Amino acid sequence: MKRSQLLPVLVGGVFCVAVVSLYLISTNQNLCVQDLSRLQLKIDKLERLLNDNNRLVATLRDSLLLRKASWDKGGQGGGVNGSSNSVLSRAGTLPGCRLAEKMKDGKNGVQLLDVYDLLPFDNPDGGAWKQGFDISYLDNMWDDQPLEVFVVPHSHNDPGWLKTFDSYYEDQTKHILNNMLIKLSEDSRRKMIWAEISYFSKWWSGIDEQKRDAVRRLLGAGQLELVTGGWVMADEANSHYFALLDQLMEGHQWMQRHLGVRPSSGWAIDPFGHSPSMTYLLKGAGLQDMVIQRVHYAVKKHFAQQQTLEFLWRQSWGECVSMLAFVSIFCLIYPFMLSVEGQHHHGNGNRYHLVST
Repeated sequence: MKRSQLLPVLVGGVFCVAVVSLYLISTNQNLCVQDLSRLQLKIDKLERLLNDNNRLVATLRDSLLLRKASWDKGGQGGGVNGSSNSVLSRAGTLPGCRLAEKMKDGKNGVQLLDVYDLLPFDNPDGGAWKQGFDISYLDNMWDDQPLEVFVVPHSHNDPGWLKTFDSYYEDQTKHILNNMLIKLSEDSRRKMIWAEISYFSKWWSGIDEQKRDAVRRLLGAGQLELVTGGWVMADEANSHYFALLDQLMEGHQWMQRHLGVRPSSGWAIDPFGHSPSMTYLLKGAGLQDMVIQRVHYAVKKHFAQQQTLEFLWRQSWGECVSMLAFVSIFCLIYPFMLSVEGQHHHGNGNRYHLVST
């Protein structure tokens, strides 16, 4: 290439390099400015959240100080040398008891702590109740209004009791679920509920896609309902709330992930005792109603005599009556051992009450 031709090429090359360099520098500067702007927005958002959090903490602190001051006024103090009798005599001024005493939510409200004071907790024998409660009714009671009978096909499967989890599943549970799928598919009038998601998930993992589609159809048609949605039917009397919440989340997340459904009703027929904390968690999880069974026979008998086996259940610490709809859940106590003494079950007049524990 001649020297006269080489010079323009070199000049052009230098010019291109300069233009590209200037473009890259300008682009990097713009990116830096954008990054700084985004970072500034995030910092501003964090500052707002921090300010909101500080205001919330201050509000909670002030509320706690006011509550503590009101409790201190209600108590009588006491030194370390006070007798045990004087301590017991002041037990009614403790915060928990004072909250319970404030439960005055209408003429139909029932404070369970007051019910305990009324019951002798004796152990008589005899009668259909097995504790001496004679059941009687008038022959013409249902002449004007037909008796409604609710049949609830269900199967309670303990995830481990006399057998291991896997032994129960292989010997009984998977056959129950297989038959459920067959029988519900044969007749659209048939229905069934299931509670233990741990077993249901194991069964689900072993069936093909065709059967899974059939399960989804049954759920959509309302023939099959998953109740409570917990990984197990959890014990409530001795369990820590974290364990109750953890197994509830495990079951609900599995249902949402694999079936796209959420439970609306609770079903707890075999826990040894029931806790208002579990009721609170169920309401918070979106459930609207629940069924319980293992209540002390003396409490069951009292509720049956008062026709309060159906009620709205709330907690003693839920003081705000205006928030009743957000903290209470409709509850039914089965009067007898389900499936054991089912021939004795009967209604209670459809009267609804508020019970606090």
